[in-house]
Amino acid sequence: MPLTDQQRTAINGERPNNLLLAGPGTGKSFTILAYIGMLLSESVSPNSILVVTFTRAATNELKREICRLLGENGTLPHIYTLHAFSLRQLMRNVNRVDYLPRNFSIADDFEERHIILEDLKRQLGIVNIRDVRRLFNLLASNWETLNADRTDWEVTFESPEFVGAWREHREIFGYILRSELVYQFKKALEEVDGLRLDGPLEYVIVDEYQDLNRCDLRVIQFLNENGARLFAAGDDDQSIYGFRYAYPEGIRRFTELVPDSEQHSITECRRCDERILRIAMEVIRQDHRRVPKILRSVTGKPGHVSILRFPNQIFEASKIAEIIQVLKEREGYKDRDFLVLLRTDFRCVFSEVINQALQRLKISVNTQNQSYVFLDTPIARRFIAIAKYLDNSHNDLAIRTILSTTQGIGPTLIDSLITVARDRNWRFHQAVQAVCNEEIRGIRNSMKVQTVMEPIVALKRRLDDEEMQFSNVVDTIIEMLQDDRGVTDILKTIFIEQQIESIRELVNFITDILGPAEPSDECAEGVRIMTMHRAKGLTSKVVFVVAAEDEYLPGRGEPDEERRLFYVALTRAKHYLYITYCTRRTGQQQRTGFLRQPTSVRTLTRFLTDIPEPRPVDGCTFKA
Repeated sequence: MPLTDQQRTAINGERPNNLLLAGPGTGKSFTILAYIGMLLSESVSPNSILVVTFTRAATNELKREICRLLGENGTLPHIYTLHAFSLRQLMRNVNRVDYLPRNFSIADDFEERHIILEDLKRQLGIVNIRDVRRLFNLLASNWETLNADRTDWEVTFESPEFVGAWREHREIFGYILRSELVYQFKKALEEVDGLRLDGPLEYVIVDEYQDLNRCDLRVIQFLNENGARLFAAGDDDQSIYGFRYAYPEGIRRFTELVPDSEQHSITECRRCDERILRIAMEVIRQDHRRVPKILRSVTGKPGHVSILRFPNQIFEASKIAEIIQVLKEREGYKDRDFLVLLRTDFRCVFSEVINQALQRLKISVNTQNQSYVFLDTPIARRFIAIAKYLDNSHNDLAIRTILSTTQGIGPTLIDSLITVARDRNWRFHQAVQAVCNEEIRGIRNSMKVQTVMEPIVALKRRLDDEEMQFSNVVDTIIEMLQDDRGVTDILKTIFIEQQIESIRELVNFITDILGPAEPSDECAEGVRIMTMHRAKGLTSKVVFVVAAEDEYLPGRGEPDEERRLFYVALTRAKHYLYITYCTRRTGQQQRTGFLRQPTSVRTLTRFLTDIPEPRPVDGCTFKA
């Protein structure tokens, strides 16, 4: 597909720094790819180009597209999420950044929840784990908003003793949290002399610029100030990550904040049919702070939009299933062509009702989100921990997980090892090693630690001393686990499917899939049911936006951001858009959402009440 005039103007900007304002479906990704292709065609070294994406899925997709552009033997630019790029640079400079633990690991979600949070909960005498999580979120907010740059931030923190306990715990277990990665990289950029970065970087290309927080923006600004040209792409109308302190003013004030820059727009929407785009624009134009822009549909089709009112969620779910069945028969659509979006779905309270209605009509539901749930089982976590240890024998959290998943080793023994590490200013792996070497005495059940670690340490030595086939390493781990082959057989199948051939590839793969949830593959089979946040970046021929009610949109949320989230949900649709709401919700659904007091009464979201068309109709009598 050739570039449009608007896209061509953007990639040929006359200023060093350029912003591409691109609404949904206007070809932002295509333009970014064309810009990269132009640079490479002008003999710019791939090693001097950094592309920053917002999700791992976007990273992988862009790599595939560039490989297709360059051919199998082409050299790729640096393409990472900002978190991954920050980690890579910190690892390159591990001996220069002396304020971080040596040989640090990145705590995955399981380790954060079941080791770090639980330890601090017990140590500080906090009753509810949710209170510990809240303090961690508060800690993350200080990094993301750059409040942590203040010299007194720890003193003014809600719980200074929590910060102190966390710092001590991090030193003993030698980890970095995902939420601090970018901040620690920013700090290194500003404070560490002679920092070695990939590159040298001459071009920095940033996708989804509107979703960067103040800390993210400071990293990009630093690279720009040190000679890299900036090409940023995004849309302030789609800034929906306020919970991680995304700063939409960064894109709205781009030409003011970035020297020698200019702004370009592409406004031709190739995704949404005319009526769908029209209602979406009516919604988003209510935000007076947005950068003014009017998109126009160039699909050449009118599209269909309906706002359907139901007495309760049972009727709502049944009609959704009925419409899907009718469109499958009439349009020849497949189950994967349907996307059902929810503002919230705590404990599947909303999706389960819809799921049951679809199953009654034998309509398949995509279950991709649950594919790796088994990885949180004790046997799988033990397998993962052993693999992490084989990759890095100083991975304290991995050793801790190995011990914690061993029958007969409880919190008392673990706390004894932590005490040894604290008293001697050691890391946890040093305390365990000393116990295994019988250098430490007086710890009850210490022989159990020796028995558990001995075969794993021996395998690590063997792996370091000789070349072992990956399949043999996996088989050896499985023998240690003494599993019934259920989970481990699934693991082996996944390794084959993913073409994993080394421990390092295995650890990277596990780290990837245990990271924050990301959008499902559009090619996945079955009707996809997910929250609006998770649908960012996806499209579908038919979209249902369910529970479009003032109690959820905006509820008690920040109205401008909730409006943008609703806009993102609406613009996932290509040809059919159905917006549903109920006048009453019963059971658990009346207790879910942003309500101060549970109530069954529901009303249409304020974002739609002043829109001239379409008007709500009785969903029970609606004919698809």
